[in-house]
Amino acid sequence: MTPPRTTSKFRQALTDHTIPYIIAETAYIHEGDPKIFSAILTKLAEHHCADAVKYHILLDVDAYITHAHHLYNLYDTFKLPPNTWENILQETKQKGFETIVLADEKNAIDFAANHPDLVTAVELHAIAINNFEMLDRAKKIPQPVILGVGGSTQDDIHYALDYLDRPDILLTYGFQIYPTKFEYINLNKLTTMQHTYHVPIGYADHTSWDHKDNTLITVAGFIKGANFIEKHVTLTPGEKRIDYESAISIYALCEIKRQIELLTTTLGTGSMELNDYEKAVASNGPMKFTLVATHDLHKGHTLNPTDITFKRTEPENPIQQRDYLKILGTQLTTDVKANDSINWTKVKKP
Repeated sequence: MTPPRTTSKFRQALTDHTIPYIIAETAYIHEGDPKIFSAILTKLAEHHCADAVKYHILLDVDAYITHAHHLYNLYDTFKLPPNTWENILQETKQKGFETIVLADEKNAIDFAANHPDLVTAVELHAIAINNFEMLDRAKKIPQPVILGVGGSTQDDIHYALDYLDRPDILLTYGFQIYPTKFEYINLNKLTTMQHTYHVPIGYADHTSWDHKDNTLITVAGFIKGANFIEKHVTLTPGEKRIDYESAISIYALCEIKRQIELLTTTLGTGSMELNDYEKAVASNGPMKFTLVATHDLHKGHTLNPTDITFKRTEPENPIQQRDYLKILGTQLTTDVKANDSINWTKVKKP
């Protein structure tokens, strides 16, 4: 297997956490009818509100679920053949999107690994985070690996990271009960994950599609440090399809992208060095209080607390406020009038 020929935006966002990366999640919205994907891709392409489209790929239902499970027959209807998926992935690429494949079972990992030009990254759902068969396959694929970690313990996450032992891993956190109640989201976990695992973090939001604060909560995940943001999308919000409870419109996704891009401009580097705008309001005298004489003072006078006060002055004064105590006890080398600035050029040590 050969790696993709160009560096994807996904890989760029893995290494540069200032780059926002928006994922439009389709899940099983198709319910066995792949034609809906073309309609979603067309709408997304019209507005280009996402960087990637995410698909759940299930090739072998018997490798995923037992016959005795009450959802077996339902998942069997979601199965699409490899050639159909190839066509979907090709259309996704043609419309300008990267592709995330959530491999629901081990055969889907093999499928994704064999299509590096069509699949940007491969995800293991949280239900498979310690599935050795799937981890072992994911360890060897050419694409980056996403680990869904909703409902996973720290031991689960450490085991998966240690076994995969690769530098291109994204941890995506998202509460998997749809729709998610706000009080269960625990956005502070994103910060904890960053400090604990030292890998890039994503946030998959599953709050109710029609809640007025849906966008706010999603964008909050970005502010907490997750530069990968994932949202379920649909053509008709509220229409009862799989995972419809958290699936938003393409227009809502566009608004999330707009707000995140706006917020990106406000984040900066985190450096404590003053930028040019800060320096303009940091000048001692015109902006900040500075040291001035309380009354007329004569050359040779030893400065004491009654001689100096703090005021704003028109000219800039080359002394720091914190030097006040240091300059007390020095002697003036020149006459100073009331309200004139006092600084190191006008004094000497006695």
